[in-house]
Amino acid sequence: PLHETFVLVTTDRTVLDFDKFEKLQDDSTLHLLQREDQALAVATEEPITFKPHYNTLIRSGMYEYYASAGQKSLPYALAELIDNSISATAKNTGVRMIEIRMMFDETLGKPAVIVLDNGCGMTSKQLNNWAVYRLSKFSRENKGYVRPDSVPRSLNSDISYFGVGGKQAAFYIGDSTRMITKPVGSPDVHELVLSKEDFERKEKNKEDIYSGTIKNRKVGDSSHVNKDDEHFLHSLIAEESGKESFTAVIIMGVLPEHIKFLKDDFAVWTRQLAHTYHYYIHGADGKNMSSSSTYSDHLPNIDIQITLREKPPRCPRAMNLREVENDMQTLYINAAADTFEFKAYAEQNTGTVEGIIRYHPFLYDKETYPEDPDAAQASLDDDNDDNESRVLHQARRKRPIFNCFWNGRLIPYTTVSEFDWCSQSKGAKELAECYSRVSGVLFTDDRFMVSTNKLTFMELELILKNKDTIFTRIVNGQKQRGNIQKEFTQWLKNCHEKWDKQVKFMGYMETITRTDVPVKRDQYPWATFSSIEWDGNIYKTGQLVKSQKTLPILYGSVVRFLLYGKHDGNVFATGGLVEVALEPKAFHDKIKTIAISKIDKSATDEAIQKNIDKDFAKLPEILKVDWPEGNPWPQNAARMAGTPFGPIKIEILNKKGESLSKMPAVGQGAGKKLIIELKVVQHSPKGDQEVVSFVGQHSPKWGFWFKKIGTFLFICQLCHYCGKQNRKTLAVIFVILYALSPSLYVGVPFNIPLLLKDGYDHPVMCPPDLKPVLTCRWVTPLYLVTMPRLKKDTQTVTISLLPGNPHALHVTPDDNPITVQNGNPVMFNVEIHDEAGNITANPKQIVRCQVWGFPLVATDCSTTGAGQLVTKPINLKMIKGEPQNLKVNFEMPSQKKMAVVVRELKVVPSTRVSRMELCSEDDENLMLRNNEKIEWLAGGLLENLFYKLYDEAGREVPPTAPIASKIKVNWTGDVNLEDLLQGKLPDVQVPTQVQEARFYQVSYQDQLVCIPACFFCRPRPDEPTRLKATLLQSTLKLGEILPGHISEYKPNHPTIFFEDIIAYEMTHLFFLIQTWSLWTNMIISSSVLVTGVRFQFGTPGHREMCFTYKSYVERIIVKVVAGIPAQLKLVSGPEKPLQVLNDQGIATPFLVQLCDEWGNPTTDQRVVVELKSSPLTLKVSLTNMSHHLLLGVLLPSCSIRGYYQLVFKGSLNQKPIPGPSVNLTVIPDPTKPVSLSVEYDTNAKLPAGGILPGFVVNPWRMKGMTVFISGKMLLHPVCSVLSNLLVFLLRNINIGFVFFHCRDKEIPEHIGKHTIQFFLRINKTNVLYSNQIAIHVVANQPVKLAPDSQPPTPVVSYSEVIANRTLVENMTLRIMDSYGNPAGQDLEGKVVISIKNSSEEGNKSLPLFESKTNSFTMNLVEGKAHITRLAVMENSPGENGSTYVLLFNPQVSMVPTSLAPFELPFRFFNDAENQRKMSELSRKKDELTTALVGHLAFVQDDDAARVISWHIRGDMDCVITKTTEAAMKIFGDTQGSQQVMALDSVYVTPGKRPMPHIRNGRMLFDPPGNPVLARDLLIFTRDQESCNIAFKSILADTILIDDLNSGTNYRKAVVQNKMQCPTILTRQGDRISARGKFGGTQNKAPMNITMVFGAPLPQHYYTLVEHIDLISQHKLALEKRDVTAKTRDDHLKSMKSPEMLQKRQEMEEKKKQLEEIERQLGTFVDVAVRAEKTSLWGQNAGPHKFKGLFED
Repeated sequence: PLHETFVLVTTDRTVLDFDKFEKLQDDSTLHLLQREDQALAVATEEPITFKPHYNTLIRSGMYEYYASAGQKSLPYALAELIDNSISATAKNTGVRMIEIRMMFDETLGKPAVIVLDNGCGMTSKQLNNWAVYRLSKFSRENKGYVRPDSVPRSLNSDISYFGVGGKQAAFYIGDSTRMITKPVGSPDVHELVLSKEDFERKEKNKEDIYSGTIKNRKVGDSSHVNKDDEHFLHSLIAEESGKESFTAVIIMGVLPEHIKFLKDDFAVWTRQLAHTYHYYIHGADGKNMSSSSTYSDHLPNIDIQITLREKPPRCPRAMNLREVENDMQTLYINAAADTFEFKAYAEQNTGTVEGIIRYHPFLYDKETYPEDPDAAQASLDDDNDDNESRVLHQARRKRPIFNCFWNGRLIPYTTVSEFDWCSQSKGAKELAECYSRVSGVLFTDDRFMVSTNKLTFMELELILKNKDTIFTRIVNGQKQRGNIQKEFTQWLKNCHEKWDKQVKFMGYMETITRTDVPVKRDQYPWATFSSIEWDGNIYKTGQLVKSQKTLPILYGSVVRFLLYGKHDGNVFATGGLVEVALEPKAFHDKIKTIAISKIDKSATDEAIQKNIDKDFAKLPEILKVDWPEGNPWPQNAARMAGTPFGPIKIEILNKKGESLSKMPAVGQGAGKKLIIELKVVQHSPKGDQEVVSFVGQHSPKWGFWFKKIGTFLFICQLCHYCGKQNRKTLAVIFVILYALSPSLYVGVPFNIPLLLKDGYDHPVMCPPDLKPVLTCRWVTPLYLVTMPRLKKDTQTVTISLLPGNPHALHVTPDDNPITVQNGNPVMFNVEIHDEAGNITANPKQIVRCQVWGFPLVATDCSTTGAGQLVTKPINLKMIKGEPQNLKVNFEMPSQKKMAVVVRELKVVPSTRVSRMELCSEDDENLMLRNNEKIEWLAGGLLENLFYKLYDEAGREVPPTAPIASKIKVNWTGDVNLEDLLQGKLPDVQVPTQVQEARFYQVSYQDQLVCIPACFFCRPRPDEPTRLKATLLQSTLKLGEILPGHISEYKPNHPTIFFEDIIAYEMTHLFFLIQTWSLWTNMIISSSVLVTGVRFQFGTPGHREMCFTYKSYVERIIVKVVAGIPAQLKLVSGPEKPLQVLNDQGIATPFLVQLCDEWGNPTTDQRVVVELKSSPLTLKVSLTNMSHHLLLGVLLPSCSIRGYYQLVFKGSLNQKPIPGPSVNLTVIPDPTKPVSLSVEYDTNAKLPAGGILPGFVVNPWRMKGMTVFISGKMLLHPVCSVLSNLLVFLLRNINIGFVFFHCRDKEIPEHIGKHTIQFFLRINKTNVLYSNQIAIHVVANQPVKLAPDSQPPTPVVSYSEVIANRTLVENMTLRIMDSYGNPAGQDLEGKVVISIKNSSEEGNKSLPLFESKTNSFTMNLVEGKAHITRLAVMENSPGENGSTYVLLFNPQVSMVPTSLAPFELPFRFFNDAENQRKMSELSRKKDELTTALVGHLAFVQDDDAARVISWHIRGDMDCVITKTTEAAMKIFGDTQGSQQVMALDSVYVTPGKRPMPHIRNGRMLFDPPGNPVLARDLLIFTRDQESCNIAFKSILADTILIDDLNSGTNYRKAVVQNKMQCPTILTRQGDRISARGKFGGTQNKAPMNITMVFGAPLPQHYYTLVEHIDLISQHKLALEKRDVTAKTRDDHLKSMKSPEMLQKRQEMEEKKKQLEEIERQLGTFVDVAVRAEKTSLWGQNAGPHKFKGLFED
């Protein structure tokens, strides 16, 4: 409705009016409400932007660097800029120059810091990237980061990293940054300015803050620099000429506190920078001036030059960081006597950590551990607060050991205190102080993260101190096996013994032989000395010392010092011995010899004396006399003769007042008893005579008691017996006399006590009227005391008079005022006088001298009463050469009442040189003022320049030879000293080119001052002689504007410049290009600029540009080339319509030309051309590509037949370039197969281990047509369970119908279902697979009877316990084939079970079964028989301890061959105990723990043993058992702490699988690096079958190869053949996992491994065994020969015995009788034969027919 009102409010409910609405920002969200507080009906959304404030950039350095409170962080901000320069110069082949200039000369502009390098420079794109905050090198476009190669100490120059440090540092130092850079190969210089002022302006004007401009200009062009405070930039830009590339960082608006620090602490921050880049400057070994570098290939070529320029008269300061000799790394390196190098390998990080520990010995009288100059005060403070023993932190104090370097540069705020293995708390106690003499350094690469400002590491110490970190010592570049802590401790001990020179022996006495040394060879020689100097303390003969680390603690005085060896003078050594006479002597009376190191250096003389006095106080000190019955005798009392004396009681007291009866005990046991002797001595003229003597011993009840005696004088003595000690008198009666102190002090009152006596020598009171008179005689000196009216009225007192208390100061010289030249110090002599003017010396006599306006100086006069005071040089600003007066006060702070002495000092102008003027002899009016600018003809000579020198009073100082030698000029190094003596300066050659004014300086330099005089000279041009036009480049592309300006007019004559002449005379310029012209009216300037020249169309070629001015003409030839690529043209290609067979290439190449928009052919290597298909289902690839020619080969797959379009496209800098398109049709290839058909006998029976039936494999092409194939093809049947991959290689075949036969391949040995699949490899990428064929393998022919599982070897006895008699329990026997498969399911029969003797034990009685028989029969049903229990009978026969065989013989009919029986050996005992033991042993044998994995095999090659052991290190301590029961028992016995593996639960594929590079007996490729299966290198000494199973399970198909390169190539070749590659190990210790991973500590075997496979016995061992066997056989043969010979001899001997001779005679007689009988028998036979012959002849009509018969 019209009457309703609304309000317009912002989201914070501010009501808007017209003024507020105008101030709203764009894109603000507003609410239109009925009232201001109305609730929102729905939620609204407000778009916001949250760009970071520019403070994020300009104040980031402050936040980063001010976080390091208490440390000077400015040098590390400069280091960020140096980091960038080091990275930029990394690829320089020559010197890498980095220069830091501090421009603090206000006459040249605002203070600035310039960092300049000759690195690769930056393109405009790279400069833009630099400006983006936190754009690291990993995030920049087209810059795939590649980590540099590993170099010693990680000095890879890769330290410009995060995209943060340079900008943080620049805005921490100042408030604006100018980047000037020129990249390699570019003619342009790029400039970028970032400033706080610019950011604030953009924010105020609501502009985009994070935007700017990069100025691209020519080299040396400083025309854009027009501010007075940037004047120095002109000379900096002028230096650009001749440089191939560079980068300059100019930081302006430097903060005042930074300027003060950089000026005042120049040495401090240059030293810190030298420390930060020490190893980049000096190389991997650092600045070691005593030895050559180990890494000669990495010598440094980096120069970092620092210059600081201030306003004259201050001279510039320059420093090359290479010249710094007091940075900490230089001090550490050159103070070190030895080094310990190591490397660290951390599992958490794959980076490299190199470490060095250096030893700084104690030499002579001091530690050589370097002091940090910047931390000296802190160290003193630490010492004041340190209550620990002086042994700890003596050299290093509490400083950490390791400085940390990252990619070769220091990370200053991260240090590592120590590691466990180099910690004093874990080391040897005797080397305690040596641990404080080591310093160290750690070098890491970039895998260890640092903060963005490179001040701290992230987790370096945490990672290195992790328990999994491995430390390895490095010796001569090689890793050492061993314990790092033991090696470090041994190294430290060697350093201590070799390098420390701690004790100085002084005062040689003699060389002795020590008979107390048990080893005779060590008794001589021992040199003795009277004193030593140790740790700053001097110990001398007779000095009290205390021992430490001895039992008990010894106190005594030094007798002498001992050092083994022949010495005849002072000598240094690390230690020695000292002889100590133990104190108190009454206790000990002996001398002890201890090591000097056991002297307690912390013990003071007071403390030692206190302990000695404590012991001494226990000794008898006084005798106390008591008079029990009264009547005491006072001393020297007179008594009548015969007066009784006593009785008396004597007590022996020590100093503590304690009563003694025995000497105090020393060590173990009681002390000596004490006695008291009482003597009566008579004094006579002849001397003292002893009258009587009494000895009293101590009584527990009465003590020491003496009865009454008569005497006049007694002496009471204490007697005790300790060795040869004489009795000691402790108490005598004597008289004490008093004397006056002889020393008096001037001005100090004193007293003289007077004692007056009467004539009888009695003391009397002094009469009141008697006054003593005191006179002094100074000749002696003495005092005379006179008392008038006395008989002896004068006494003489001799005195020693000393100076009195301080009263006044006496200062010389006495002149007032004292005259001194300005710049010189003043020396005063002071004396302290007493009241009489004597020089007096007292404690705390400090005299201070204060010159007004100058530092206070003081001297100590406590010792001599006099001293000398020298002030600082008096430097005043002299005004008009007038003298100035100063007051000097002298005072003593300890004497407040002493008057202050005031002297007046008159400072007169110095006669030294203080001012220099320059003038010209030719022009008397030419007086060059300081910094004056003059103009001179270009190329001319500025001659006859003279200099004049003046002192502070304005007096001219005539030149002398010393003065002339100190005159320096900056325009030439050739200075004539004779001319300088005349005041003449060298001539100045003015440059031939008109440019900015050049700086010239003359200076006078001595040790105290530097007096400069400078001027600027600008070349002035001469008259013009010709017109010259200059182009930056002579080639121009069509459509592009000619870069740069046609702006420069240069003369022919070298001394003439044209610019200024044009500026005054030239008003018109005629400019003609081919057929068109440009008439330009010019406003006169220094040069004419022609811009915007561009050729819009036409063909490439040469064009002429003509410039005319007055009579001067200049022509320039410009080569016009084709423009920017804009299109692709198809020049030629295959004929159309285009048809391509599937999987075939296009024979005719496509010729594609790159052209500009006018159709001109062009080239550009940046253009990327690609070929795409439409639709995208067609896969294509290009086989060749050049700048204008593309050869495309199409490789379409079988499923993409049809019509397609090929499109050629290009791109330039991500901008598309259109191209042509081609239509094509893809048709099937009739020669290529598309499927496999397999035919075989499906009804064939497949017995295990048999031969597979024939398979016929038919390849088919599209639509079932047969395939015509030419060439070689591979066909592979794949079986999922076969141990070997069946590979069939087809022969070369001709074109025709092809089918393949697969024959003579083995069937798997295990029954069950298996799968077969065939595949055809057409080429490297295309493979055809057949359908999977399922086969069922059945058992083969039955051949044997065997159990399901092998039972343990039985051990039985004939005891009553059935368990002890059981042979077999719950065993199932089955009829099996030769492969262990059940094969008798359809067979029935019987099993005859019997017992037989073992073959080697012969005939013996056999045990009987429970049925009391030695055999019985059981049924065999379906090929199996189950035996529940089989046992021997009680009291069964059998031999104790014999082995028998349990024979299970199957009897089955209808089998082709007989079945082999199953035999089970067992042991029989008739003793239950032996049976139990043997049963247990047999069980253990059957359940044999094959032992630890590491003990089962040997490896011949050491490298192979190391890497294989490391690879299976988790299994090396695994226990292998044959049965699961045994494994479970070990598991239970060890409470699960021992890992075990049972072989009966492990399945491995039988047979031996070939290596991946072998298929069907042929090598697929030539394998590099000699690959072998790792398990083939294992040598088994026993139970080879079990070991094969175990290691086949553990190592699988792991391969061992020579090196990592061969391993990666091998794996690549295997994968290219479409096969899985197993894990590969290298003999160098690397591992490539089955997944392809390698590298890092987790894939690198360390050198020191705790458990490694052992090496087999050498071959020589087996040769010796064979020789021993042969020798044993030979020995046996010899023994048999000897036995045989002896037997023969015995036999021959027995043959000649009488008995044998008689038997022989009897035998001869018997023989004759036998012959006679045979003769008689022969006669009878003869007759019978003849009769037979006669009968035969008659029947056969003649004997000749049987002639042959009888002859035969």
